[in-house]
Amino acid sequence: EFTEHVTYQEDGKIIALRGLNVRDGHLDLNQVKYIDGSNFAKLSRSKLVINDMLFTYVGTIGNVALIDENEKYYLAPNVSRIRFDESIINPKYALYIFMSQSFHRTQINKFLNSSSMKNLSMENIRKFILPIPPLSTQSRIVSILDTFEQSISNLEEQLAMREKQYEYYRNQLLTFEGEEERGKT
Repeated sequence: EFTEHVTYQEDGKIIALRGLNVRDGHLDLNQVKYIDGSNFAKLSRSKLVINDMLFTYVGTIGNVALIDENEKYYLAPNVSRIRFDESIINPKYALYIFMSQSFHRTQINKFLNSSSMKNLSMENIRKFILPIPPLSTQSRIVSILDTFEQSISNLEEQLAMREKQYEYYRNQLLTFEGEEERGKT
């Protein structure tokens, strides 16, 4: 249904999120297709809102990301949308659960192993079982994991800066004035 009503473009404002846009808990918007000229009246079921979780279930299976903005994204084929009842489960907590090794081992792999093709059906995705402690506990877990994630992000930025600094000094140290003259002796 989606592809019948979509016109892909190279620029615009409205993005069709595909599997390659869902990576390691985040949206990767490096390669996007815009769908501004599409028939949105026919795409209402594909419209994404804040805190919808995307889950890749074909090809690379089990990548997740949360939607962080309204009126910007629609769901392309081969990615599922999971919308949570926020009175029961914190979407960020669910994201962290879906990213955990134990969830992949106990839920995703269980259904993958029963399939000859490397994909999950929506029927099996609906069978996932999540541990759901009280919302206050979920919020505490999210806060702790967010702090760790921010620390890692800061370290990665510092490391990238140090790498650039190293390359600069290496190049400075290995560039000799008049080296063309010396090499001709």
